[in-house]
Amino acid sequence: MTLAILAEAGLKERLVHFDYNCILPLTDPEWEKTHADSVLGAAERYGFDQGRFFDCRKDRDGAVASIAKAIDNSTAADPLYFIIAGPMEVPYLGIRKSDPAKRQFVYCISHSRWNDGFASKYKFTCTKRSVIEQDVHWVQIRDQNRLLSFGRYGRPSTPEEFEPYFWMRDSGDARVRWLWERMVVSTRPDPSDAGMTWFLATGDEECDPVKLRRLIDEHRRPAPATARQQVRIEAENFRHLEGCALEDRNDKKASHAFSVSLAGGKTGSIRTRFDEPFTRDHARYDVEIRFFDAQDSRCRLALSVQGAAQGAAWESPGEGRGWMSRTIRDVAVRRGDEIRVDVQAADAAAGKLDYVQLISCGSTQPTAGP
Repeated sequence: MTLAILAEAGLKERLVHFDYNCILPLTDPEWEKTHADSVLGAAERYGFDQGRFFDCRKDRDGAVASIAKAIDNSTAADPLYFIIAGPMEVPYLGIRKSDPAKRQFVYCISHSRWNDGFASKYKFTCTKRSVIEQDVHWVQIRDQNRLLSFGRYGRPSTPEEFEPYFWMRDSGDARVRWLWERMVVSTRPDPSDAGMTWFLATGDEECDPVKLRRLIDEHRRPAPATARQQVRIEAENFRHLEGCALEDRNDKKASHAFSVSLAGGKTGSIRTRFDEPFTRDHARYDVEIRFFDAQDSRCRLALSVQGAAQGAAWESPGEGRGWMSRTIRDVAVRRGDEIRVDVQAADAAAGKLDYVQLISCGSTQPTAGP
C-alpha cells in the first residue's frame, strides 16, 4: 500500500531506500517469504527501481549501508524523510553508520508503540529513544490503526471486517486487485503503516479507506498540503530529557500510552527544537501542556520558547485528577526554536508529562490535518 501511495502521488522517483524483513528477532521464514512476495510484487507492478530494495534477513549490511548513503546525501534543501514502519534496530544501525553532520537533515516518521520498539511479545534491541538520541528529527503522528485497521490482532478477520476495502477487490485496476489479494493473504485488513506514507505525501494524519480509494483506485491526488493546524510533540520524543526518563506503563489514558517522569531527582526538563513537516516558518500557537495531577503531591511547571518564559509558571492542584492540561495562549514559535518544559516535584509520580501540543491560533478546535 505504501508503494501504491508513492506511485499514485507522483513520488516514485524520490524513493531512495526501502528495506523489509527487518524484524531481526522472533520472526519466521514463512512470514518473511510472504512479506518479500508482497513488497517485491508491488515494486514490480508499480514500476520501482528494485535496486533500492533490501531484504534485511539476506542483506542486512546492504540495507544499513543504503540508509547511511541516503543520509549522507541529504542536505538542508533536500532532506531525507525516513518512514520507520517496523523495529528500530536496522534504522539505528544505518544512522550510526552515517555522517553525524548530516543527521540534522533526517526526519524519522513513526506512529505506533510496536514500531517504536515496545511490545509484550518481542524483545527488541533498540527503541525510538535509541534513534532520537542520534540527533535526527523525530515526527510522531497519530496512531494510524484508528482509521485504517479493522479486526483484532492475533486472529483472522471476518468478511465484515474486510468490507471497508471491498473496493480493492472490485477494482478495474489489476494492480489494486493484486493489493487486495495480498491483504487477504495477510489475514487482516491492516495497512496502518501506510498511513505514515499518506501523511508524508499529504500532510494529513487522518488517512482512511475512502481517501486511499480516491488516490489508488480513482487516481485523484489530494489537494496540495497546507500547514497543519495542530502539531503534537510527545514528551518522550523531545530530543533532550534532562533529569527525566521515558515511562512505559502502557498507560491507556496517555497519548501513545507513554509518558515522561522525573528520574530520581526533584527537578527536570524536556527540550527540543521545533522543526516539523507541514508547519510554517513562523506562526502563533496556543500551546497545550498535558501533565499528571497526583494525589497529595504537587508539581510546578513552566514553558519557555527559545529561552523566553511563556506565561507564568503553574502548579498542579495535587487532588489526584490524573491527566490534565494547561494552555498558554498566543505563543510565537519559529522553525528551529527550542521548546522547553521545566518540572519540579517532590516525587516522580507528580512530575509526569504526556505531550506538548501546538494549536494554530484561530483554529476553532484541534485538528490533525489541513
